[in-house]
Amino acid sequence: MRHFNYTHLTSYLALMLKALAGISTCLAMNFAHAEWTELEKTDDAAYFWDKDSVKAIHVTRYAWTLMDLPKSTKGPTGDEYQSLLTRWRVHCKTDMFIKISESYYDKPQGKGKEVASFDDPEWRIGERPIRPGTYVSTLKKELCHNPGS
Repeated sequence: MRHFNYTHLTSYLALMLKALAGISTCLAMNFAHAEWTELEKTDDAAYFWDKDSVKAIHVTRYAWTLMDLPKSTKGPTGDEYQSLLTRWRVHCKTDMFIKISESYYDKPQGKGKEVASFDDPEWRIGERPIRPGTYVSTLKKELCHNPGS
């Protein structure tokens, strides 16, 4: 009768956890090293988008934006934040959008500690109209009207 060697299983699991931690770190570093292009700037906030994050599927575009605030503000969980990363789905033909994911950070440019995050599990059914004159309408123009987007 052969016995199972748990030492090998433990070593294998430890190696897999290290690999997952490394992958997570690399993904997080992509945000820190994203090349943010300014969309719009007001007294209240500066808005940027990452051209390299754009994914086009038919008439829909997926992209990340970054919002920087001039000073820390209380977020939806009560924690102070100074920047917000948002993943969007923008429909180029219907002028509709939806936020898929949001991450709040305590420092500008999506740096520092992530103080809150929200992923919308029902994002496929919660589209909203893009209002003229908003930074989302500026994002849509960049995503849908520029060749190569």
